[in-house]
Amino acid sequence: MPQKIEQLPFSYDLEKAGTDGSQVLLTEIVPFSGYIKQVTPHWPDGCDAIVDVRVGHGNKQFCPKEGFLALNDATPSYPFNEKVNGGQEDIWVEMVNGDSENKHKITVTIMLEGVDG
Repeated sequence: MPQKIEQLPFSYDLEKAGTDGSQVLLTEIVPFSGYIKQVTPHWPDGCDAIVDVRVGHGNKQFCPKEGFLALNDATPSYPFNEKVNGGQEDIWVEMVNGDSENKHKITVTIMLEGVDG
């Protein structure tokens, strides 16, 4: 059976900490059943490990397992084999800017794989 692969981009311009728009919860309904195979967050230079990101689906957080990730000038890719049910749950990304001096644009790309048919 052919593989179905889709990248789901989540991106947001976070306002300075303590202001409206400094944190966000982005969601998207899982388009098809399969597995989240990779999560790739991007923190631009200047985030200084005070811009938090976490990823989950339904009511389960899985990246990281608990707490938040926060880096600077980094775009790591984390492999997963996280089962998801198409049309029945949301994939979500939460972002929180802890920087009271600067805005930051954060992007998280999630790679989803399933089987056609």
